[in-house]
Amino acid sequence: MISQSIAKRYARGLFAVGENDGKYRLYYDELDTILRYFREEPKLGNALMLPIVEMKKRKELLGDVMRAFGVSLPLANIFSMLLENNRMGYLALIKNVYGELIDDKEGRVRGTLLSAYPLDDSTKVRIEEALKEKLHKEVVLSLVEDKSLMGGVKVVIKGTIIDGSAKRQLELLKENILKE
Repeated sequence: MISQSIAKRYARGLFAVGENDGKYRLYYDELDTILRYFREEPKLGNALMLPIVEMKKRKELLGDVMRAFGVSLPLANIFSMLLENNRMGYLALIKNVYGELIDDKEGRVRGTLLSAYPLDDSTKVRIEEALKEKLHKEVVLSLVEDKSLMGGVKVVIKGTIIDGSAKRQLELLKENILKE
């Protein structure tokens, strides 16, 4: 929970700058690029994230990475603050929160569509459209196969669960039978 609030603070700060200068999407893309690079080069990411490396060397290394990627000044400043406060480990969370802020600004919500069996694209689109009408926002769902559902679908969007699975229907039936 604390890590989420720390990530929100940094993400909101960067997003406020991005909204003011109109470059909030650019900052997200740069952040994503750097994180992907750290995943591809884990030794580099670890050298920046682990406080066992001397701070001066980590600052030099970070400066080299920022210059090599041509990272914008506001994002470079965020990276510097994270490094100085030993919070580089929060980068992935910051990116996720920042992405949510972009989605909110652009009237979009993301979620997960769970299904016992693979769904075709037309079914996914129909579900997204139905949710768009209810939520009054663009809905983007990622598909996940979950054999435990037995049948039907389950949608999870920002902590809200819409469960139309066969498993849930059987649970409700069992509850009703036990009440009587």
